[in-house]
Amino acid sequence: MEYQLDKWKRQDWRKDTRNYSCEIKQNLFGQWVVLRRWGRVSAMQGQSGEVVCERYEQGLEIFEAVEKRRAKRGYRAL
Repeated sequence: MEYQLDKWKRQDWRKDTRNYSCEIKQNLFGQWVVLRRWGRVSAMQGQSGEVVCERYEQGLEIFEAVEKRRAKRGYRAL
């Protein structure tokens, strides 16, 4: 198994007191994973969600959908 670091991707967004991040990366088993984190800017903790994808393209579709949703809801990219 070989990691494809050049395909890993991450983006952070902020809106007033809220933050959101999304990243595509590989886990220890080489599977593609989309990891999302969100919460209040002032809070030390937040929530997160993880989706294991069958292939990189599937993860990229999820990532792009998150980008569109964040823009639609008024978040700005950092």
